Amino acid sequence: MDPPIPEDQGNGGYLDPMAEKALLMKRIEGRKKERESNKKKRSPLKWETWEEQMDKWLTKNYSRDVDLGNTQNVLVPAETAEPPSDFILPLLRYQKEWLAWSLKQEESVARGGILADEMGMGKTVQAIALVLAQRELQKSNSNSSILSSLPSTSQIFPAVKGTLVVCPVIAGIQWFSEIERCTTKGSNRILVYHGTDREKHMHKLAEYDFVITTYSTIEVDYRKYMTPSKELSKNLEPRVEVLDQKTGSTENLSNSGSIDNSAVSRRKSALHSVKWDRIILDEAHYVKNSRCKTSRAVFALESSYKWALTGTPLQNRIGELYSFVRFLQAPYAYYFCKDCDCTELDYSFAECPQCHHNCARHFLWWNRYIKKPLQENPNKGAGKDAMLLLKHNILKKLLLRRTKKERAAELALPMKTVTLRKDSLNDEERDFYMSFHNESKTQFDTYVRVGTLTNNYAHVFAIITRLRQAVDHPYLVVCSSTDLTSVNKDAGDVEKSCSLCKDTVEDPIVTSCTHVFCKTCLINFAESRGKPACPSCDKPLTFDSNANNDKGDSSSKPTVKGFRSSSISNKIQRDGFQTSTKIEALREEIRFMVERDGSAKGIVFSQFTSFLDLIQYSLQKSGVNCVQLVGSMSMAERNAAVTTFTEDPKCRILLMSLKAGGVALNLTVASHVFLMDPWWNPAVEWQAQDRIHRIGQHKPVRIVRFVIEDTIEERILELQEKRKLFFEGTVGGSSDALGKLTKSDLDFLFYRHF
Repeated sequence: MDPPIPEDQGNGGYLDPMAEKALLMKRIEGRKKERESNKKKRSPLKWETWEEQMDKWLTKNYSRDVDLGNTQNVLVPAETAEPPSDFILPLLRYQKEWLAWSLKQEESVARGGILADEMGMGKTVQAIALVLAQRELQKSNSNSSILSSLPSTSQIFPAVKGTLVVCPVIAGIQWFSEIERCTTKGSNRILVYHGTDREKHMHKLAEYDFVITTYSTIEVDYRKYMTPSKELSKNLEPRVEVLDQKTGSTENLSNSGSIDNSAVSRRKSALHSVKWDRIILDEAHYVKNSRCKTSRAVFALESSYKWALTGTPLQNRIGELYSFVRFLQAPYAYYFCKDCDCTELDYSFAECPQCHHNCARHFLWWNRYIKKPLQENPNKGAGKDAMLLLKHNILKKLLLRRTKKERAAELALPMKTVTLRKDSLNDEERDFYMSFHNESKTQFDTYVRVGTLTNNYAHVFAIITRLRQAVDHPYLVVCSSTDLTSVNKDAGDVEKSCSLCKDTVEDPIVTSCTHVFCKTCLINFAESRGKPACPSCDKPLTFDSNANNDKGDSSSKPTVKGFRSSSISNKIQRDGFQTSTKIEALREEIRFMVERDGSAKGIVFSQFTSFLDLIQYSLQKSGVNCVQLVGSMSMAERNAAVTTFTEDPKCRILLMSLKAGGVALNLTVASHVFLMDPWWNPAVEWQAQDRIHRIGQHKPVRIVRFVIEDTIEERILELQEKRKLFFEGTVGGSSDALGKLTKSDLDFLFYRHF
């Protein structure tokens, strides 16, 4: 288990400074004696030299603080650099500081780093400025190409000039638009590498300055070529979407290209078959789990420079930082041999292919000097050593973070007001909720009584999800299975995490092996593989793509215009439609918004797409023009929804799910955010708020968080404060997260004030 970010435990958690220093010297002396003993047998090894340098650094810097949460001063560069000639937007001072720092980073051993500015400070713009600045430097120094002068990790793949941008689906068009907005017209060729036909003309990659793709695309391609299906169609020739900045049109590329066909590996995807000039991971927390298949697919990409962009680098557990270090291929991410100087980025369970020593003779530097000491005690002893190394040595070399508060004078952002609005259920809703709650509590008590609670966390999670839906609107429960014995099987209405995209499942499909995926993710995956295996268990993949589309008797009723056939709007009795307390509260807040500012627009967030359907149906009946953006929509559909919202003055409200719009979007046309249900992870709410409170916002921003009193929603908020829970970014969509709750925490959720 990864160590959590430490909290101040008061004086009782710390030793006297003199005693701590004495113990430090004792630890250092022990390591020194071991090294001297080894010197009698062989020459000092690389890792021993590193250890010695580490000990010298600790001796000099041991008095520094170890508050890892205080990251804004990890590095504050003083130098600035002016933007390149093809970059047409002015940069703020802190953005010029980034440009100077990032150019130096690419010249250093690190060859990249982590830009961790707070959300809404323009990380995308800063990254684009770096790409153009480095390109200008290369052109002005033709005698000594920066690209060719760097040591290569690849002896096989051809180098290309382009920067590969890996981002969530929703951010693809955003990146293209930002590149167009920030740069001289016609100065860049951009390829959006996404969709089932993406690979047909893969030999043209060398012609593009930017290639934009998604995490799911990287993973699907990696799976397909690393573990190819025997039945894979030989005629599968995907199409590549090319958005050419010079013409502004979409074009299809010819089969001829500048990359020799023989240089492209038949066993690797197109993106894995070249060495990129630079790789930029946007919303880099998508690879925070170094063992997941998405991360492995990203780690397998080749490039000269690597950058990770994330607004929440330290929001979760410290162990997640290893994924960033591994992506950057920093020295701390290597496995070292105890008997020779060989190093490996990936652990081999057989003998080492380089030195042929037994795998047990190899150790991961990060685990030995950072992770394991922190697991013991991050506030003293070897744990404090590790914390000092992490904050003041490792992160100082790799990470740059600035906050809105720190740079308020430069940003000049308008005021942001956050309001927690509490309402009470009406009598009918209260009766329904309490009936369902009592049924849920009985099921929970049964698990506790027979001692099977730990074996049923997934079911408990499903129960809690149903209770949260009952608070939003009873229809969310009534129009799905209300039988708690089958609630865990009814994936269509329960939040889970898709193993392909790592986000909350939308339009779920359950495979024959009972794993749950987003319909879009699974269909795209299956189409790219011929006869693939299940991404979760590797069993033969079979599923019904029409499942969960028309439950109950909705098939006998006409569909509501503007809603998909599987929408809850087609399952309810529309003639007798009843609103809910939350929907009425939202309608009231929207009225207030319009009364205060006749041109104001707002964004409504919910974790439940069915609830968004009900909200849309209710608002449209009231004459409020709105548009919806959810994860099941294609990139083109999402772009159309955003365009309608931003350009149509009559469109007041954008309804968004967490998966589709919680990250990567810039929607400063809106000045209000309405959070319909509380999230387990506060960082998710911050991300939602920062869709509008960011550079380019000129109106005061108002955030309204809706909570229903005396329900599980209040318990969730209290539990967050009580336990200071920092779940994964996909929580709200992961039953595994419940494993972080104790029985007393679950008791608190089910029994508190009821």
